[in-house]
Amino acid sequence: MKARCARFSGFVLTLWLVAVLLVACQPAIFQAAPVPFPAAAGDLPVPRSADDIAEQLMGIRAPVVIDGVGPSKATDPAQAQAENEFLAVAIAKDEAFYAGNVEGHLSYYADNVISVQPGMPDIVGKVALAEGLKPYMENYRIVGTETIKRIWVYGDRATRQAEWEEVVAPKTGGPAEHHIGRCTLNWEKIDGEWKVVSEFVNYLVPPTELE
Repeated sequence: MKARCARFSGFVLTLWLVAVLLVACQPAIFQAAPVPFPAAAGDLPVPRSADDIAEQLMGIRAPVVIDGVGPSKATDPAQAQAENEFLAVAIAKDEAFYAGNVEGHLSYYADNVISVQPGMPDIVGKVALAEGLKPYMENYRIVGTETIKRIWVYGDRATRQAEWEEVVAPKTGGPAEHHIGRCTLNWEKIDGEWKVVSEFVNYLVPPTELE
């Protein structure tokens, strides 16, 4: 259209029309909202760390895995040994999670694990689980207590139930959240090692944002 408009530039009597057409040929320009001038660093609130909040809420500054089961009370020595060995593995898995040891934590899952998390489709397979779990563990500081409440061991299968309370905050800064929930993990002994084959996680109360 600019070329078309230029053809009229030689005609003095139609200069006013050319001007109108030139305006019509320009693209629309949307006025952007003004960008506020950055506030001074001293004016911005400094978000509290997950450690500080956890100390206020739970009296801890580091994650704690609590053995709420204790030594096996089974009268059969073989069963007692199996329960004690399984409990040690279950605790080690959770300690790896709170230590931020991503690969160590994932090593306790079977390749075909099914993970059921609140408000999302089932996660099928260790690879899919790792895709979500790795960035979560790498980008967030998680401070809380997890209490292993019950275990059942029956041959090459076992179940573990636990409850947890956590403060979760981005490592780069930002609002923290308070989580309270419980989970049930089903395990199988695969090639002589205990692996999680399914897990079910739910919140006892909805997560709440903390200031």
